[in-house]
Amino acid sequence: MDTTHLLVTDLEVDSALANPAVPAAVRAVWQLLWESEVRLDEVLAFDVPDAELDDRLVVIRHAKEGDVYEAGITASAANALRELIGSRTDGPLFTLGGRRLTKGEVATAFREVTGGRTIHALQFTRQRKEQGSALLGSTADQAEGKTT
Repeated sequence: MDTTHLLVTDLEVDSALANPAVPAAVRAVWQLLWESEVRLDEVLAFDVPDAELDDRLVVIRHAKEGDVYEAGITASAANALRELIGSRTDGPLFTLGGRRLTKGEVATAFREVTGGRTIHALQFTRQRKEQGSALLGSTADQAEGKTT
């Protein structure tokens, strides 16, 4: 099955994340989807205390599986969240006009700036890249006579 229409390029993501016409909260959601293993519904449910920025973690309290767990985030994502949070200590992490961002707003904005790509392309592409890296690593290990 051809899944290339589900993929997004690094250039498309970089351009979307740098687009000043898109609100910072929306771009921060995209960045988390691109750089971490969190799902869109989980990200949108974050409250300010769920971001443990000094430890570069987010606490996922509304996981699909129903569990509470932590996910690591990149330094650049932590910096984006730090700027977004400012001096706030509570309330929704991702807001627009004083209210929590919606899945529709995040998805529509991504489609608009990427010429029709879906928001799920971020997660799908990241997963594909990770699978490719794992495959490349295991192939290199096997060539060197190592076991995984």
